Amino acid sequence: MAYKNIIITIMLFAVGCSILFTSSLQLDDLNKSRKDLDLVANKPLENAPPALAFATVAMGAFRGLVVDILWMRADALKEEGKFFDAKQLAEWITVLQPRFSAVWDFQSWNMAYNISVAMPASQPEERWKWVRNGYELLRDKGIPQNPNSIILYRSLAWIFQHKISGVTDDVHKYYKIQLALSMRPLISPLTNEHFKKLSNTPDSLSELIGSDEQVAELVSKMREFAPEVFSEELTDLEFAGVFFALLDSAGEGYPEKLVEFVRAEIETQRFEKLRNFCQACKLRQEWKFDIDLMRKVNERYGPVDLKTGDRLPLNWEHPDAHAIFWAEKGLETAGRKGDYSTDELNTDRIVFHSLKNLYRMGKYVIYNVPLKLPRSDTDKQQGNLDKPQEEPEYKVGKTLYMLPDLRMFDAYNQAHLDRIEKYREFEEANLRPLKNGHRNILNDAIFTLYMAGHREKAAEAFKQLKELYPREENDMPLKQFCRNRMQNELDGLTITDAREMVTMMLKESYFRFAVGDDDMSSAREKMARSVADYYQKTSGQEDVDRAMLADFPKLRYMALMDFLNDGRYPDNLKQNLLARIKNNRPDLYEKLTSEREKVQKEAPPEGKLKNE
Repeated sequence: MAYKNIIITIMLFAVGCSILFTSSLQLDDLNKSRKDLDLVANKPLENAPPALAFATVAMGAFRGLVVDILWMRADALKEEGKFFDAKQLAEWITVLQPRFSAVWDFQSWNMAYNISVAMPASQPEERWKWVRNGYELLRDKGIPQNPNSIILYRSLAWIFQHKISGVTDDVHKYYKIQLALSMRPLISPLTNEHFKKLSNTPDSLSELIGSDEQVAELVSKMREFAPEVFSEELTDLEFAGVFFALLDSAGEGYPEKLVEFVRAEIETQRFEKLRNFCQACKLRQEWKFDIDLMRKVNERYGPVDLKTGDRLPLNWEHPDAHAIFWAEKGLETAGRKGDYSTDELNTDRIVFHSLKNLYRMGKYVIYNVPLKLPRSDTDKQQGNLDKPQEEPEYKVGKTLYMLPDLRMFDAYNQAHLDRIEKYREFEEANLRPLKNGHRNILNDAIFTLYMAGHREKAAEAFKQLKELYPREENDMPLKQFCRNRMQNELDGLTITDAREMVTMMLKESYFRFAVGDDDMSSAREKMARSVADYYQKTSGQEDVDRAMLADFPKLRYMALMDFLNDGRYPDNLKQNLLARIKNNRPDLYEKLTSEREKVQKEAPPEGKLKNE
């Protein structure tokens, strides 16, 4: 019996050894597969203290303990305000455990929010560098390592929506301008047809050259005229960068033959194909955009032309368009349909709130303005630190104006309805505030669209309001609804309130006209006239001279003078306003000129009071 047990034991041991040996033969293939699938996290730490580097190697599978210690230390440093030290520890953690989503989230937040504001507001370029580092870390490293982590998509979208699109940072306009100027050459012309061309563009320059002889000849000539500029050793992304740098510089600093050749080719079809490739290359490789998904986002959330009803592309210069893209990509890649988590809900909310931002402030107008150089910079340039400065020096800067985009109403409205329906079961108790919010959206949009002259769109929204939220107060014609809304806002208006409101609306009307937003300019002028008329009718007859407003033509002229003397607006914007009034509205130009002459006649002689 004992011999039998020994034999069985020996046989089992032999079988076990054979199984282990057979398994070991598969080890190389398994390791290769793990490496090919990027499932190996054994990159060496760089710039780490020797003790930490040794611990991570020596502890092998127990490196998780090292990560826990580093994580606790990084969190403590953040609480102590030592953001740069926390950043270094977080970098080591991402190397040790690249699939630890929380540390990528922590690291990006630390750079975009904590380190950025540690820089003085007088150095916006330094702040922007850290904000950019924050979103690039998630976009370029964190998400590729964790493609199914919806938290990272949400955090990336949040940086675009809150940090860049929001107004909490002192230099938020600088962020918006930099993002807009970076995107502008990559999406022009902003049409659906152009996005289709970008989507169909080859993935590599070699593929484009191999499939199109004309483009191949164009690139060959460019390399011939400037071999050191368009070197064959450049990557596709580097080639695209040099290409746009050449166009942006207007040829300054580049070989003359190259500049002349490009100027002669710039309107040709083959040059357009090369430009399209460079645009697509930058979008794909630098900004990590999936152009097909960009087209889907355009089709679903793009603005609708209020005159033709055509769906247009989103304004990809706007940070909220980026927020929508990354939130949508996260929902598409890492979302679980029918099993909605809180993280997915929060990601979905980003889409909704970004659409709201685009509706309220979706149009960007960027103008050049003179910026006074700081005294220290001027003196350093002159080499006269001890001498008084006679005249300040200026450089060309940029300023940003943000305007509502009523074309976004359809997408904003539909997104709210979709959100209510999607989460009907998930948050049943919260449907009432969601519906109340939607009703308020419709109320505001109806009045705004009506006053802007988009009566048909206002009528559509009014019909939806009455169908979804039937109330006795809405049982009236559209015109009466808007009139009641105006009266409710103007009840109890004093002479001072009326004058300020009319002036404010007229100044905004002039501003909108200066930047080409003619519909809203007309709407603001109509509202100003309505306010003036309403006040005149309801102010009574007592103390007429003191209680009555000036006539509207005079108010309109005085508002123009106020606008032209307002230092917040650059001179080129004011000049553009006057030129547009003269060319596009000659009748208004004549009325303003006539009113100016009247005001000049009414003015008392110099040194005398009017009642003398």
